[in-house]
Amino acid sequence: MFALVSKALSDMSTPKSSKISSISHVLSVIDGQELERQRLSRELHDGIGQSLIAIKMKLDSLTYMQEVEIKSHLEGIKRQVDQIIDEIRRITTNLMPPVLDEFGLIIALFNLCEDTSRASGIQVKFEHRAKPETWDKKIQTYLYRIIQEAIHNIVKHSSAKQAYIKLQVDIDAIYLSIQDNGIGFRIIHTKTDEHPGHGIHNIKERVKLLHGTFDLKSAPGKGTLIQIKVPRHP
Repeated sequence: MFALVSKALSDMSTPKSSKISSISHVLSVIDGQELERQRLSRELHDGIGQSLIAIKMKLDSLTYMQEVEIKSHLEGIKRQVDQIIDEIRRITTNLMPPVLDEFGLIIALFNLCEDTSRASGIQVKFEHRAKPETWDKKIQTYLYRIIQEAIHNIVKHSSAKQAYIKLQVDIDAIYLSIQDNGIGFRIIHTKTDEHPGHGIHNIKERVKLLHGTFDLKSAPGKGTLIQIKVPRHP
């Protein structure tokens, strides 16, 4: 970030339009970093933070229990610790998915869908008409995170048998659709337009960081469809 600021300051001698463009770019990057920090902070507080508080309370209660009860409660605490470990792994993978650097976006998404199908029993199909090698690294990383979050939501909430991921591109934009044939849910429109428990807010934030558009369609018994459009050059 400091490098970006330094660059913007060094451009003070350039023409006014170029200077404004440089400063706007810096401010956009800083805004994006701040939004990502807020999202991460929320995940740590609402997820891991609350789980650790619950574990502490259970440990405190062991003082007043009999030996037989203690053994039973310790098993429950172990399971909670395992869940926290899984959550930390998910968050760190989201921050910098190593599979992207090793194999690229398309192979990474094929692997993600195949791994999910094997682990969950949900048939996750991935179709693409794109060559993302030339795309900005930020776009590739965020699209992977978006799809990863959406698949996690499908496995956790949808009771679906099938899911479909489609990635397409034209001269100006990238189009992503994520659909499942699960139970769906009733969309609640609020002032913050959030959908607790479905990870929708995290997906929308990442789309916002890419200056894209987000559309959600769902209803009880009718599955869920997410449609996203982002510019190729954010």
